Amino acid sequence: MLRWAVDQALGWKIGNEYGFYIERSTISRNGEAVVPIERKMLVKRPLKPRPLEEWETLANQDQNIAVLTQALFGETFKTLAPKTGVLGKITAVNDELEQRFTFALLAAEQSFEGAKLAGWGLEDTSIVPGEGYVYKVTVALPEDANIKIKEGSTYAGTHLYEKLPQPIGLAGIFKDSHVVLSWNYNLLSSIYTSYIVEKSADSLNFEKQNQQPIFNASPYPNDNNIALYYTDSIPNDKSFYYRIKGKTAFDEVGPASSIVQGKGKKSLEYVPRIYKKEIPTDNRATLYWEIKEEGNELISKFQLNRANTNDGPFKTVIDNIPPTSRSISYDKLDRINYFTVSAVDKNGTKSESLPVMVQPVDSVPPAAPKGLMGVMDTTGVVRLSWDKNLEGDLKGYRIFRSNNPNVEFTEVTKETYITENYNDTLPIRNLNSKVYYKLQAEDQRYNRSTFSKILEVNKPDLNPPSPPVLTKYEVLPEGTQINWSPSSSPDVASHTIFRKAMGKQEELWEKIHETGIRNDNSFLDAKKLEGNQYSYIVVAKDSAGLESAPSDPLTVAWSGKIVKDDDFKFSGTVNRELRFIHLSWKIKDQEVLEYRLYRGTMENDLKLFKTFNKNVTSFNDIDLKVNSEYTYGLQFVLISGTLSPFKKLELKY
Repeated sequence: MLRWAVDQALGWKIGNEYGFYIERSTISRNGEAVVPIERKMLVKRPLKPRPLEEWETLANQDQNIAVLTQALFGETFKTLAPKTGVLGKITAVNDELEQRFTFALLAAEQSFEGAKLAGWGLEDTSIVPGEGYVYKVTVALPEDANIKIKEGSTYAGTHLYEKLPQPIGLAGIFKDSHVVLSWNYNLLSSIYTSYIVEKSADSLNFEKQNQQPIFNASPYPNDNNIALYYTDSIPNDKSFYYRIKGKTAFDEVGPASSIVQGKGKKSLEYVPRIYKKEIPTDNRATLYWEIKEEGNELISKFQLNRANTNDGPFKTVIDNIPPTSRSISYDKLDRINYFTVSAVDKNGTKSESLPVMVQPVDSVPPAAPKGLMGVMDTTGVVRLSWDKNLEGDLKGYRIFRSNNPNVEFTEVTKETYITENYNDTLPIRNLNSKVYYKLQAEDQRYNRSTFSKILEVNKPDLNPPSPPVLTKYEVLPEGTQINWSPSSSPDVASHTIFRKAMGKQEELWEKIHETGIRNDNSFLDAKKLEGNQYSYIVVAKDSAGLESAPSDPLTVAWSGKIVKDDDFKFSGTVNRELRFIHLSWKIKDQEVLEYRLYRGTMENDLKLFKTFNKNVTSFNDIDLKVNSEYTYGLQFVLISGTLSPFKKLELKY
């Protein structure tokens, strides 16, 4: 079995157009060189994608083949919002080719049958045991082609056959109501392209868990530490067994891995709370905690943990505290200490309290901050930065501002600020050309330093507001919902939405909405809409009347159709003689993309049962049990993405 692919999108497109030649050269026979080399062309004409009608049956059965069909024959293949303008359209064409190329190769990697249909795979059934072959694949380019595509080759023979290896390194971490499986991908990446996960409750009968194979999507394929993960929900206190199987690019499934087994364990729900601390001396502290009485029987011990910062890392300093204890003393205090108390249950599961700070008496303030710098941009944002204070018990900083260095400063921080940079936002349209800042440092005991040196910041020249950004849209039956991210300029007074119908050269931008509310960032356009494509832009205006540049246009297709309950009929009949239930449906004047059939044994048990294309209008259900009641539901999807109402049937078989 042979597989090949062109490694660039344009070359891939050309290869599909002209097809591929596959030549086999016999170079050895029973260990002896074959001279002269025997060459044979394995195809009479270049291998190309099979005609579209040969794909339909398999495409309805295999999602990967359906993706291949769309990538090769679909009129469009878009995963991004449409782009406008000449350059944007050129970029969009290139992006679409890249998407077709990427998704096609990914789908072919998961389906050898699909690869053969696409002309990227071949089975050579004329080989002879004991012979060695070199296979060469070339693109059937015409002689005057202005592009070169290198040939590919590989060596093969029956003497190279090896059994598929067993996956190794499967590990499972069993937690509360779930398990996380992991295994190394790189060890067998040259053999297996994807994996199947199987589960058993008795270690004998295993069932496949993942509907689609698990594969590596990392952008760093040469990373030797790439692991694949799978999470499964399980009930606690019941043993489950897991194993994995590798799948090759030729649809071959290898042997199962070793089995990992375990049980989900309920986590400890009760958390200690430190409610009091006493510091009788400079190096000794006593902590008191409480925990709900319901957790007493579950706890095997407590632990006292200490760290130098609130974020840890915490180290256990006193272990094996009796489960009946609710206080503990520690006599090795540093200048600043953070403590937590952990409750440990009989399964070894921990729950940890929030940290509390313990600090002996300290009245010495920190040093004044140094290195204060700042700059204001055209939107009125002042970016301040300064050197970090080195005190171990530093809590943070207080920031002060004034328009005049000779008058009292106003604090701009409502609470202690913990990092060494700060963004302040000011209106730039006032009479002051400068603004002034100074800082204080504050420790955990709320001792404040003296002020830093005063920083003078110049205001920038006046400019129009920054442009807003159209972020998303939603097509609704009553119109199109438009959302935008407002201009970041502080003096923005309003945002205005403009619309233009596409396909009409004389059409001008029409103002359809204006809002002066800064937090208002959405609008439903329902004004004189027809079934068409519309382009939208948003413009910001500041208090001085300056307008921003318009946002990038957003193009939306609105079908204008509303699906009503009486737009389709759904009926069913029971045929007990031939043992089936016949379901049929009829749709009135709608552009249907697909039908979704649901089935259940009761109304609230409906699950997706079948999906049909737009040409299917009936179905015979033969998977039935005598004297059973079945509930069916039907819903269809329009090409625009609109969902029909949900219709139900209840039938007794």
